[in-house]
Amino acid sequence: MGIFKNDDQKSSQFGFDEKSMAGKAVKAVRWIYAITGVLALIAGIALLFAPAKSLVFLMTVLGFYFVITAAIRLFTAIFEPLLPTGWRVTSIISNLLIILGGVIILRNQAFSTATLTTMVVIVAGFGWIVEGVMSILESELSSNRALAILSGALSIIAGMFVFIYPLWSAKMLVIFSGAALLVFGVTLIVRAIQFGKLVH
Repeated sequence: MGIFKNDDQKSSQFGFDEKSMAGKAVKAVRWIYAITGVLALIAGIALLFAPAKSLVFLMTVLGFYFVITAAIRLFTAIFEPLLPTGWRVTSIISNLLIILGGVIILRNQAFSTATLTTMVVIVAGFGWIVEGVMSILESELSSNRALAILSGALSIIAGMFVFIYPLWSAKMLVIFSGAALLVFGVTLIVRAIQFGKLVH
């Protein structure tokens, strides 16, 4: 209800009434859910049915991203008049290195993809080992010490398995990621369909 007599009528004429604002907000949220869900669904299907090509494609996009963004920052570092000399030199060197990295990725896409995937898996394995050791060390503080020790031991075994079989672990990681994206995408699409109904 407006402060003045015809306040509500004027606000509805200009499109500021609550119904239209709520409707626009619902539509915006539904579109965000739908677009994100479709993208996640496509990415999940691509990782499950064409993992090698999908990872190479992502690596290519990453290489172009490195080159383009570093080139823009390099241009800014060279021609920005207010930038201090130390920052300018550091920015020029770091962005040249990033451009070099992007070029190497683009020239050796398959090798870069395999290397990065293996590195991610090894880092994950190292994280599991550290988490397992910490879980065992902190088991005395846990209400269920046996369960904490078992969880820590399984985490250490999983981390060691990743170190012993990094390529197989990388394949499993890609399959798991694809399945997770598939489920996530379907869930978001269902939410997009049901969101308006739930609000109304």
